[in-house]
Order: sequence, then C-alpha cells, then structure tokens
Amino acid sequence: MMLKAFTGLEGGVVAGGSTCGVVTGGAFGLALMHENILREKGEKGIAAEAEVMNRVGEYVRWFESAFGSALCRERTGVNFYTGMGQLRYLLPGDKVVKCVWHIRGAMRHLHACQEENPPGINVEPKEIRSEPIHCAQAVLRDIRNRTGIGDPFLERLSFIFDGGVGFQGGVCGALAGAILGINLLLGWDIRNMSYFQALKGFIVGHINLLLDHPIGKPEPFFVGKNIVERFRQEAGTLECRGITEKQFSGWDHFQQHISASDKCAALIAFAGAEASNAIRNLL
Repeated sequence: MMLKAFTGLEGGVVAGGSTCGVVTGGAFGLALMHENILREKGEKGIAAEAEVMNRVGEYVRWFESAFGSALCRERTGVNFYTGMGQLRYLLPGDKVVKCVWHIRGAMRHLHACQEENPPGINVEPKEIRSEPIHCAQAVLRDIRNRTGIGDPFLERLSFIFDGGVGFQGGVCGALAGAILGINLLLGWDIRNMSYFQALKGFIVGHINLLLDHPIGKPEPFFVGKNIVERFRQEAGTLECRGITEKQFSGWDHFQQHISASDKCAALIAFAGAEASNAIRNLL
C-alpha cells in the first residue's frame, strides 16, 4: 500500500520538478525503519517523531550536499511537461544515468543508516506541542473522511513531509498528501506487476503529462498533473519555503508556524478538497 501511494512522486511530485522522488521515498523509508519507536503514544510518540524528523532532515541535507540539490528541476534542468523536455531527459542518456547513480548513492546511504541503532528519544516533552499539526497527515485524513479512501499507517508516518520534507523547505506537505491520497486509489501495485506492465504504465503516464485528454483509463500521472497544476496556481509555488517564506529550524519552529498560519490552513483545505473531488469522479 505504501508503494502504491508513492506512485508518481518521481520527477519532483508527478514530474512537477519539486522534491526528487529519491528524497521523498528515502525520507519515508527512514520513517519505516524506525516505525517501532513511532508506535509510542502521547508525548513519547511525539518526541519519537521529532527525533525521526531530525534524521530525515540530515538525509535531505546529505542528498543536497552529495548531488547539488534536492529539487528535480535543478538537478535535471528539464521540464517533463514538454515533449522536448522528456526527450532530453532520456537522450542521449546522461541525465537518466545520473538519476540512476543518485538512486544508488541514496540507497547506500540509507542502508548505512539502517545498520545504525534507532535514534534515541532525546526531545523533552515540554519542548513540543501535545497535539502537533502535520500537513500531509491533515490532507490524508480529510480525504479519508470525505471519500472513505485512506490508510491509517500512511497517515501516521506522513509527518515526514512537514516543512517541505524534514523541515528543509521542499515540496509542500499538503500537496504531497493530496497526491498520496489519490494514489491509494490509482497507484501501481508494483510488486504484483510484470516489468512490461510497469514499463507500459510509465510510458503512458509520461505521454499523458503532455496531453489535455488522457490515453485510456484514468491513471496516476494525468490525474496527479492536474492536482499539481491547480495547487501551483493556488499557492504560487510547489515548495514550502516559497509558500511560508521561512526556513524552519526544527520541530518547535514549524509547529509555531503551522498552528497560526491561515495560509497553510487554507492550502491544506484546498489540497484535501481537490484530491477528494478527483477521487469522487473516479469512483
């Protein structure tokens, strides 16, 4: 189910050029690695989330240091919403090979993280809110309440998108939550697909990025593209740093902002409504 939800986050969230799918996937992988301590209830569980967010932030900063940027548009220099952009990504092969190389580097780094002991719970309860607000989680819960489509496990771990993935200013968590929610319905069951089925889905999806009317049945890329574009129009950008005009120093700073921001509350409501409407049209 988690792999299904993450369908289409490549290319910077449905090829939108924002946070690289290797970054969002790796960040969620870190949450999965430490899921045992994230099961804690109350203040201890919140402290565990804060500690995992520290690890996620370290991963994003490592990726930026190793590969220059966590944003797909900056790393590849292509626009996947144009035919020429897609061709340049694939040919003569330097860009796609670079992405494969970055996947390799990220997996090696994450494997090393997995071999380390889980992070200790070092955040004092008095330093954190008793009821934190998480952007992606709020959108996913809204989608589940409106449509019945949801997954509590995904909701619980989606806090890693706060502040643009580990407070690093990347893709807005509200947008990420909308795409994850849609893909619970439309995403690929990749472990039960053949190589050729996956390849066909990839090709059709990327062709649909270029079209006003999709080929075949509704699929993650065409539906997700429309959500991304509407969110961009509403927010003016896909990135948290552009929306908030802030660089968050950590858990407390982000929670102070999100609990008081009318703009972020409006975008959470917008993302939940857009995704829910798209899902209703598909049911």
